[in-house]
Amino acid sequence: MNNFIAKRFKNMTHSMGSNTFNKNCKYSPINLGIGDLDITTDKIVIEKAMKDALNGHTHYTDPYGYPELREEICNYHRTNFNNYNFSMENVLVVTGACHAIYLLINSITNPGDEIVVLAPFFPVYADAISLANGITKVVETKFSNNFQIIKEDLEKSISSKTKAIIVNSPSNPTGVCYNIESLNIIREIAIKYNLLIIADDVYDFYTYNNSFTPIYTLPDMKERTVSICSFSKDFAMTGWRIGYAIGSKDIIDCMSFINEAIIYSAPAISQRGALHAIKDFKRIKKDIVPIFKERVDYSYNRIKNISYLDCFKPQGGIYLFINIEKTKMTSDEFSKFLVENYGIMVISGKTFGGEGFIRIACTLEIPLLKEAFDRMENIKF
Repeated sequence: MNNFIAKRFKNMTHSMGSNTFNKNCKYSPINLGIGDLDITTDKIVIEKAMKDALNGHTHYTDPYGYPELREEICNYHRTNFNNYNFSMENVLVVTGACHAIYLLINSITNPGDEIVVLAPFFPVYADAISLANGITKVVETKFSNNFQIIKEDLEKSISSKTKAIIVNSPSNPTGVCYNIESLNIIREIAIKYNLLIIADDVYDFYTYNNSFTPIYTLPDMKERTVSICSFSKDFAMTGWRIGYAIGSKDIIDCMSFINEAIIYSAPAISQRGALHAIKDFKRIKKDIVPIFKERVDYSYNRIKNISYLDCFKPQGGIYLFINIEKTKMTSDEFSKFLVENYGIMVISGKTFGGEGFIRIACTLEIPLLKEAFDRMENIKF
């Protein structure tokens, strides 16, 4: 039989790695890999969404999303950030942030166009760019500079083919929130070279010490920024697969046009859950965020006391990006070493464009985090 798979998929690799637990390992498995929150969606949100389903919200919706949900999205951003004003026509509700990124990059990318990503970066960006026949241009940020932007490094990556820059703050995987100096560097370059900014704002809840400023809100950035947001992490709704994009109407319309050939509209029941969640964001944020801040702080303090590890203290997000250079192993080697010998699943920093690092997700309770770090502490190099 013929192999019907397209040539571009002949050498598929999984963005988040392919390590598995070793059944012969003497330790019980601890999964610090994928960032799926261990908290169940708020009970009130679930009950209200189920009631909506019983009352008939089981049909296709407006392809842009329920109008009342889009209006609440507008209200949420106006309430939480200065100068974050837009209307319903600037919002497209989709099935998660990755879906939004795929639609957006396909909307703006001609074959051979270049899109700049700031490493370490969420690997799905590069996958989406490749699927749109674009080219990923990687600009490294440095651990020694707290992963902030160096203007010369960013500007020298720009060419006549550059279409956009992807900005993720708070960052997955580093936990950095770009300071106003870094944001203004990005802003100045975007204006100078007429570039679009793709702002991955998925972790806007998880910003510690008020360290997050949406680049959308800076002067002259509204018309050249598309913000990608999600209910997955903010509201512990990963399995509901619901997110949204905010941008100029022409880009939102193009994204919706492409989406009509994929899913037409996001699931009605998920949109109803998102509606009830965002209406109650203050209570839900107050319940969820302190849990993860405690875990991030605990993990950071443990890592800083393990001699062969080092770490940037996250300003947001739910991850830690751990420097492993003292182990003398590559990122792939050390992540495999941990899972095979100590039952600890992490993700190699290589997949994020950060060789010499691993990423852990603080998505388990502190007793399990303690067990993982106790095991690491006993490793000798």
